[in-house]
Parts: sequence; C-alpha cells; structure tokens
Amino acid sequence: MKRWRHFIVVIGVIPLLILYIAFFMYVFEFITGYFWLFDWIIYILAGLLWLYPSARVIKWLADHEAH
Repeated sequence: MKRWRHFIVVIGVIPLLILYIAFFMYVFEFITGYFWLFDWIIYILAGLLWLYPSARVIKWLADHEAH
C-alpha cells in the first residue's frame, strides 16, 4: 500500500483550503449585501465549488489504492 499519497493530500489540502476560504472571504466583501437571493446563490456556489477538485483528488487516491 502506498500511504504516502494520503500524506501528500493532507499536507496539500489544508493550505489550499485556507487559501480558498481566504479568497472567497475577500471576494464576498465586494459582491454581497446587495440582494439576499444573490447572496444565497453566491454562498451556495462557493460552498459547492470545492467539491469538484476534491472529488478528483479522492478518485486519484482510490485509483492508486487498488493497485
């Protein structure tokens, strides 16, 4: 088993998640507060946007785990 991939993902995901959150906190300062429905849409999209890259990372881990 090659568990080093899990370590790389953990070490890489934490700083990237912090950067992702910081980026959207900065962007939200400028684009929220105008209309409540627009705010909800923005928050939902930002909350779901990280799922695509994380699913790719999980697939990469799962593909290499089976070998």
